[in-house]
Amino acid sequence: MIRTIAVSAALGLFCVASLGAPAAAPQAAACVAALKAREARLAETLKAGAPVGSELLKVVRSGIAIIGTQYLAGLREGEARLLLKNAEREFEALPPATAGARQAACLREGQSLYEGASGFERSLITSAARRRIQRITGGA
Repeated sequence: MIRTIAVSAALGLFCVASLGAPAAAPQAAACVAALKAREARLAETLKAGAPVGSELLKVVRSGIAIIGTQYLAGLREGEARLLLKNAEREFEALPPATAGARQAACLREGQSLYEGASGFERSLITSAARRRIQRITGGA
């Protein structure tokens, strides 16, 4: 009986481990990488004094909304970091037109997720986005 329980537990752990990241995780990582690149450019523009705060907030909120859906689908931090690192390398290699198109599509996707979230979820996303903006701009 104990052996049967141990075998069942081992099979269960194997099945869970083999599931890995959600199927949409690589696409989500590609979007987060694209949005992070846009975020960095906007943060520098904001620090230089240009009025791009609302656009930066929209980009950061979109990235957080995409990340949140993946965590809710079962993605874990270690997996997410690895996927994002690979996606950032891939994004850097894209031609400018392709990179811009990806950023636009990912922004639309993130905005859609944000708009479809509950009021409470939108509040959490916006708070997290504002904290991130403070961190990346030094309060600019």
